[in-house]
Amino acid sequence: MEQSWRILSSDITFHRKWMQVREEACELPDGRILSPYIILDIPSFCNVLIVTEDERVVLVKQYRHAAGIVSIELPGGMIDPGEAPMDAVKREMREETGYVSEDVEFLFQVHPNPPLESNMAWFFIAHNAKKTVAQNLDAFEDLELVYYSKEQFLDFLLAHQFTHGIQAGAMFAAAVRLGWLTRNS
Repeated sequence: MEQSWRILSSDITFHRKWMQVREEACELPDGRILSPYIILDIPSFCNVLIVTEDERVVLVKQYRHAAGIVSIELPGGMIDPGEAPMDAVKREMREETGYVSEDVEFLFQVHPNPPLESNMAWFFIAHNAKKTVAQNLDAFEDLELVYYSKEQFLDFLLAHQFTHGIQAGAMFAAAVRLGWLTRNS
């Protein structure tokens, strides 16, 4: 199977703040023309599972307007242009939670929604994190810190109580990497 389509035209039909919509006309390998193919160009982002010295997990609780829910999530945010994902996740962790760690481990990166979005998601684990500074939230960030023991975190995870879809996979992967979940669990 051929991996790519030939792009016949590409137009930005909407651009606002941090998102743009691109409409493309594409020729498929068998000669069919697909038009328009709509792509969302949004920034790549990073998230981190923060684990304190006493194995408490630090999460954030915030309202998510598009879904109309209050969500408990991994801290994180957009990666600035030219910023390394590791630098971005350390910055986001410090700004959103006030926690820092000298031991931040890369977990994995994925395409969050490859049929529609062009961005990447990067996930990390921060080990032995310490609260050293006050939160420094962006103008429209309104979030609350939430703390779970390792047991509480696993109970919520296994009961599928975390509703942020892309983050749920990272939470499971982090729990496995930390040795909190095993194949025999």
